[in-house]
Amino acid sequence: RFLDYLSDLCVSNHIAIPVTQELICKCVLDSKNSDILIKTEPVKEMSQTHEYLSIEYSEEEVWLTWTDKNNDHHEKSIRQLAQEARAGNAHDENVLSYYRYQLKLFARMCLDRQYLAIKEISQQLGVDLIFLCMADEMLPFDLRASFCHLMLHVHVDRDPQELVMPVKFARLWTEIPTAITIKDYDSNLNASRDDKKNKFASTMEFVEDYLNNVVSEAVPFANEEKNKLTFEVVSLAHNLIYFGFYSFSELLRLTRTLLGIIDCVQNP
Repeated sequence: RFLDYLSDLCVSNHIAIPVTQELICKCVLDSKNSDILIKTEPVKEMSQTHEYLSIEYSEEEVWLTWTDKNNDHHEKSIRQLAQEARAGNAHDENVLSYYRYQLKLFARMCLDRQYLAIKEISQQLGVDLIFLCMADEMLPFDLRASFCHLMLHVHVDRDPQELVMPVKFARLWTEIPTAITIKDYDSNLNASRDDKKNKFASTMEFVEDYLNNVVSEAVPFANEEKNKLTFEVVSLAHNLIYFGFYSFSELLRLTRTLLGIIDCVQNP
């Protein structure tokens, strides 16, 4: 409730309140208060043995560390927390819930390009780490949705990204070529977009694959928990489009998928 309360204080009518954001950032992110937060450790390579095949393999896992009220240190992989919470472990369920509200607070602290928070949080939660969690199908949908929301406000909606016009509706007569194809048309082709695309290549691939899976389902919106993730993925796609991450041909492909989702007929 405390984290949720702080999150609500950061915004008003979905618009950030910079002064309040700054006060909360300075308090929450102060090293003296670090014990109230669950820390996200960089990805660890875990060597595991398959239960049946006795084959060792390495897998990337994100770990969470925290200190309890008795000042005891704890650490556990986020997958293990999710698995044990799903099995009915009340303690792990509470830890995961607290962490989810912490992610929500971080996103609200960064809303509308609050760089005081973005600078600090982006160092703790990089693009690759957030991507790994939001694409991890072993995690619950609401937690993945929180990571997706965080990706938007910590890494996508910030410098150097600026809104661009995906399609030019007005041009000088002299700029109009005598012949053009869809692949040739691109209103914002430049090297900076390629740099941005390289950084978010995995995220863009995840967004498109996820939306394609949604549109291919017989009843796409039957799972209310999954709908939370779908909403955040669509929101992320919306911003990636308006920040100029897609070429015109890529934009047409993504638009067809989004229109397919809108046209889905729900069976009674």
